[in-house]
Amino acid sequence: MRARGAGDGPPRFFWNARRLECKKENRRMPAAKDHPRFPKEEYSRRYREIRKRMRARGLDVLVMYGDSGSHGGNQASIKYVTNYQDPVSSFAVFPLKGEPALYISNRLYLPYAKQMSVFGRTEAVDYDPGAKVERRIRELGLEKGAIGVVGYRGILKTSIPFSVMDHWRRALPGASFAEATELLHEVRAVKSKEELKWFRRGAALTDMAFEALEKMARPGMTDYELAAIVSNAYMPSGGGQQLIFIGSTSMARPHLIFPNQFPTHRRTRKGDIVLTELSAGYHMHSGQAHRPISVGAGPTPVYRRLYEVAVEAYERILRAVKPGANQDDVRRAGSIIGEEGFTTFDTTFHGWGLLIENPRVDVDATLIERPQNEIVFREGMLMVIQPNLVTPDSKGGLQVGNLVEVTKNGARSLQKFPMKFMRI
Repeated sequence: MRARGAGDGPPRFFWNARRLECKKENRRMPAAKDHPRFPKEEYSRRYREIRKRMRARGLDVLVMYGDSGSHGGNQASIKYVTNYQDPVSSFAVFPLKGEPALYISNRLYLPYAKQMSVFGRTEAVDYDPGAKVERRIRELGLEKGAIGVVGYRGILKTSIPFSVMDHWRRALPGASFAEATELLHEVRAVKSKEELKWFRRGAALTDMAFEALEKMARPGMTDYELAAIVSNAYMPSGGGQQLIFIGSTSMARPHLIFPNQFPTHRRTRKGDIVLTELSAGYHMHSGQAHRPISVGAGPTPVYRRLYEVAVEAYERILRAVKPGANQDDVRRAGSIIGEEGFTTFDTTFHGWGLLIENPRVDVDATLIERPQNEIVFREGMLMVIQPNLVTPDSKGGLQVGNLVEVTKNGARSLQKFPMKFMRI
């Protein structure tokens, strides 16, 4: 298979077609007034799955916590059950029997929260979240019940504020507490047809960002100017910013192997490479893609080879991912990276949802040792394949990748922007 390279343009009218696609999807999305939400049947399905697992574990109620870290991904569980995303933090009380409740960070946000939330009971914590949640647990008659605590779990381990947890332990001495974060992860792991519609929309918005860069980016622009092109590409179509990782370096004297997490004032120059990792989202349901961009000239031989091996690794992993396959299949498929003398920096493969999900899978040739996960792929899962190849001296590198869906026939990319070494 020939890797697409600099000068391989996108299909004609690609950007306009993607905009039209997004506008059509906007009209199809169920909404409460101006705020989209899933159909009631989708939330009922989620609640059934959660409560089935609660019964199996003997839990009477779940207390969920999320905050605005990880680009909002720390609120994945809250968003999943309530449809609400808080600018700061929030709690949800989800009983096995009885009415659930959402407690947001600030009364200032209540008008918006009540429009977004699918919970009939949506209130503010009033500066004392521990006490507010405690009162709801007592109202449910569960002060001596089995309480499952759902924090957030992304790259970091589960987390919930110490002061809040300490309050519950002191105020509810008859209750038992159990870690239940993975319970929500299990439910979120396989996406429904309704969820996949939203993720496809996020993927389309992400594609628009790359098309805009190709049309509008110029040598001499700063990272900030490039980031502005990215965000302006999808916001008019209802897209939200999840990730704009972008950074440039000289291909002759590189200092960057992974894009910067925030824009800098560095101006691109002829002979540079721009590294990217972009995710645009539709209410936290985002795509993800990675493309290298050469500036003012084609890639150097070293970067051309990095790209060719990265694309080959991507294609091999894509073919390996199918229902019933596991993490070892991914690792074997990506072994070409080490065989060709390269290493990796970012993880080669990870799960996807409202945040970065398990699994994480690295090839043997990696510069960072990370916890690795076991997984058996199932239809409806979302994964990101993203080989981040680095030269043997660890000075130069690039990354390619796409968000992919596991279907009954194998994996397919949700990103439609061509896999290529872009050039501006």
